Amino acid sequence: MLIDIRDRASSWVAYIIIGLLVLSFALWGIQEYFGAGPGAPIATVNGNEITQVEFNNQFQQYRQRLRSILGADYDRQYADESIIRKQVIDGMVRTEVLRQEVTDSGYRTSDRSLIDNIQRIPQFQTNGKFDPELYERLLQVQRYSKAQFENELREQGKLQQFEISLASSSFMPKSDLQRFQSLSEQSRDFRYALVKPDMSSTVLTDEEVEKYYQENQQRFQTPDQVKLSYVELKEEQIADQIEIADDEARNIYDSQPEHYMTDELRRTRHILLKVSNEVSQDAIEWDEAMDKANSLVQKLSEGAEFAELAKQNSEDSLSAEKGGDIGFIAPGDFTSVELDEALFSLDIGENSQPVRTKQGVQIVYLDEIQESEQMPFESVSEQIKNERKSQLAQARYIEIAEEIANLVVEQPDDLLEVSESFDLPIQETNWLAANSNAEIFAYPKIKNLAFSEDIVTENLNSELIEVSDGHVIAFRLADYQASKQKPLSDVAIEINLTLKVQKAAEQSLAKGEEFLAQMKSGTKLENISTNNNLELVSHGALRRDDNRVPQAIMEHAFRLAHPGGDDPVVGGYAQPDGSYALLELLKVVSGSEDVDASKELQLSQRVNYGRREFNAILQAIQDDAEIQVFEETL
Repeated sequence: MLIDIRDRASSWVAYIIIGLLVLSFALWGIQEYFGAGPGAPIATVNGNEITQVEFNNQFQQYRQRLRSILGADYDRQYADESIIRKQVIDGMVRTEVLRQEVTDSGYRTSDRSLIDNIQRIPQFQTNGKFDPELYERLLQVQRYSKAQFENELREQGKLQQFEISLASSSFMPKSDLQRFQSLSEQSRDFRYALVKPDMSSTVLTDEEVEKYYQENQQRFQTPDQVKLSYVELKEEQIADQIEIADDEARNIYDSQPEHYMTDELRRTRHILLKVSNEVSQDAIEWDEAMDKANSLVQKLSEGAEFAELAKQNSEDSLSAEKGGDIGFIAPGDFTSVELDEALFSLDIGENSQPVRTKQGVQIVYLDEIQESEQMPFESVSEQIKNERKSQLAQARYIEIAEEIANLVVEQPDDLLEVSESFDLPIQETNWLAANSNAEIFAYPKIKNLAFSEDIVTENLNSELIEVSDGHVIAFRLADYQASKQKPLSDVAIEINLTLKVQKAAEQSLAKGEEFLAQMKSGTKLENISTNNNLELVSHGALRRDDNRVPQAIMEHAFRLAHPGGDDPVVGGYAQPDGSYALLELLKVVSGSEDVDASKELQLSQRVNYGRREFNAILQAIQDDAEIQVFEETL
């Protein structure tokens, strides 16, 4: 739970807005409480520093995400991690530029808006309602001050305001939308054939295999491997060892009766005027629904029966036939906080004003109140015991974790005292390589540190690492196997296959380019296909989103110039699988340029012009900023 809160509270919405990197700005784990200071800056933006610590955190998060996506391919694609480092610092610089611009432009998050945002966070709620004590306790557990947390939420709110203000004020002229529609609905009549690589006719010599092996030895090495010794502490294991007596649970029950009450239930009717979630937030449909809702509220004030108006007007068909009756509602049952607040502020026989929700515009009416009452002790005793166990285990877990964090630094040469002091067994992994996700390498923080100089060369304990909420691990090297060259005999089959694929691709490329030259000289693709046993594929006129043709071929076909007369336009290109595609474009039919109001709205949403304008403005701001990146520290 705490990690989820931490991620929600400290995520930088700018990374989503900019669309550059999918990075999470996470708070430090337990190990950071005992770490060093921020260190030298890695970059400055208009005089504001981006520290080494901040950069390392972002880099680890981004690398972790890439590893989870790419798996074993990560090491091959990113053997040189300087590419990733450059991407990360570029994203951090753009975010800092955006943050400064938003602040200088006077964007602010009001206290009321900040309070609403905090109260909507589910982790700070008990039984669907904001719990101030829970809020403060969870922040304290994370060693995170309210001021720091609330400041980050304010920053997030300002960034959102900035994006919305630009997106909502940007538009695309109708003439451009017409051209966009014409291009998007354009169809092309073309045919194609593939010159496929043929490895069966490819012959290799031992000398070629030997040469490739010698020239690419770095590809044929075993990975570095480690065995690790480690101790781990889990909050849940501490909780399992705690016993709570019935008397203690009863005392808690008696002293805090308000915590063990049933929800107040309210029998409710509603009228729903639906608005499609596909329309924009400022579409005319919202105004029309709100106008109609206001007219219904006026009729209610004049004495109309809510049930009758619901039957006649509500677009919730299931409840409309029952006069809008949706039964008893508890706090938090509605997905809309505003609707929930409206209902629970009513007296019996009153209706709310229109409320805008995700479903449309709604009006609620209160029929009956079922008061909350205290639950019997027997029904909540286990809940009380578990909550108390969790509280005690949480406090004890933090206390032990702090002591372990100190011990692994004060006695860096073994884990024996940690094990004996806290009765934690020293465990050992099997052999693990950097591309493995087995055992404790399932935790990227551990895998990223396991091959560091401190662990492998200096043979020191790791710092205490928080791998998940309520779970920490400290480890050290048990054994190490350095990378070594694989003998040719072990990789000969792999090399043979690689070279055959390369040769076959080279042959198909040469043939494809030869055939393309013939087509440019006037030979029809049909004749070339027939004479060379190629499959000729044609589906007639196709739109660019037709999935009957491979996407790469479709994109190439739509990049060809328009035929000027009866002669087709020809093209060809090598494909990643080694084949060569030959294309013959016969005809281009433009799409319609008729754009009515509804179509104009749909096209505007597809183009996403507001986001494009936002990125252009952000780039202009960045071009004017004084930015210095200290490349030597990356």
